[in-house]
Amino acid sequence: MKKVLTTIALSLSALVATSAMAAPQHDPRSAPHKPAPHWNAKDSKKWNDNRRDDHRYNNRMVNPSRDWRTGQKLPKQYDNRRFEVSAYEARRLPNANKNQQWYKINGDYVLVNERNDKIVRIMN
Repeated sequence: MKKVLTTIALSLSALVATSAMAAPQHDPRSAPHKPAPHWNAKDSKKWNDNRRDDHRYNNRMVNPSRDWRTGQKLPKQYDNRRFEVSAYEARRLPNANKNQQWYKINGDYVLVNERNDKIVRIMN
């Protein structure tokens, strides 16, 4: 009788162990990311800020020689050290006067008065 009970216990434990290994895994980290079913890419146009059709709000690059004029203020986003030109002679630009700085923005060179941030000259 002891052998029969041991055999039954071992076969039940083997049955439970194999069914646990065959069970599907429900780990949310392993599932691929899917967007919400109600989201449609065409709906994203609703959330864009289209209050102005001005060229400043488009996602294209700025062309200073076409978009800006002398006397205008340089936008703050371009008043940054990464746009500053350091070697005037290497770029064959005219020397900047006191309180003036050359900036290179999308291939154009813009001379700016540092005191009032007004554009003095644009070269392309």
